[in-house]
Amino acid sequence: MSMTNFTGIDLSKLPPPNIIEPLSYEQIKNDMLTDYKARYPDAEITLASEPAVKLIEAFAYRELKMRQRVNEAAEAVLLAKAADTELDYLGARFGVERQIVEAGDPQALPPIPATYEDNERYRERIQLALEGFSTAGPIGAYVFHAMRVSSFVKDVAVDAPIFASAQLSNEQLALLPAGTTILQCTYDAGLANPQPGDVAISVLSTQSNGTPTTELNQSVLAHLNADDVRPLTDHVRLRPTEIIEYQIEAVLHFYPGPDAESVRQAAETAVQAWVIDNHKLGRDISLSALYSVLHRPGVQRVELLAPANDLVVNGHQAAFCTSVNISTGGRNV
Repeated sequence: MSMTNFTGIDLSKLPPPNIIEPLSYEQIKNDMLTDYKARYPDAEITLASEPAVKLIEAFAYRELKMRQRVNEAAEAVLLAKAADTELDYLGARFGVERQIVEAGDPQALPPIPATYEDNERYRERIQLALEGFSTAGPIGAYVFHAMRVSSFVKDVAVDAPIFASAQLSNEQLALLPAGTTILQCTYDAGLANPQPGDVAISVLSTQSNGTPTTELNQSVLAHLNADDVRPLTDHVRLRPTEIIEYQIEAVLHFYPGPDAESVRQAAETAVQAWVIDNHKLGRDISLSALYSVLHRPGVQRVELLAPANDLVVNGHQAAFCTSVNISTGGRNV
């Protein structure tokens, strides 16, 4: 099970919170006009250029800005909405610090600032923080502790072999000490010679196609096998990550009307974002999802030339797109 498949709450799918107020300048202005007329029924407002109208418009705009500021303040304390410095403060509440990607050089001329992990990865680690209060026994705890090792850890898959009692004949049992149980492995989790207590870890890197360096793998393995991280009876082992490379090639056909090139660019941008989001361990690449992403407003038909079939990705594997080629096939009348 990877961080991608971790059964935490998907923050992106939460409904908008009621504390975030939908704002409308026209509604605020009209409410103020109605209030003004109720207070001064003899006042006649016939022109939009009258001083009273201009004052109401100015007040309405200032109230709009004030309400927007209240909305932003409310978002700043919500994990799903907070960003940048406000997200750093939320992380501090759980003891999770934003990681440094590149240290920078304050002595350079001009000084080179440090580069930190992006908001989305940091948000995911904060969400996993409660799992980290346990030693790395639950899957979420292993993921949390692995993500702490380096900002180059993009995703982590956790698995374990399964054992069952072997069915022995009476003759075989007679040769064993009383009460002896013989175990046989029914699922090896991709490990050679698996033993009870083994935990299989696969790491996906943020660099290149996702293949982790030897140094990154060893750093994660050493951290997860530390006495103050792993449970006493666990033995964390590395299952090498496999990268499945693929290409996306599609031809779009358009309805009459919209600018074909702008629609094509929008489709390409959407596919690029989808590719990045699905570069995770155990994340399948399905044709139905690609068709959905490519069908932007104005597209009548999609010819998906590659990939030709769904890519089924196992937990220790990740799909990496090497190229995206979206072309225009013309308009259908």
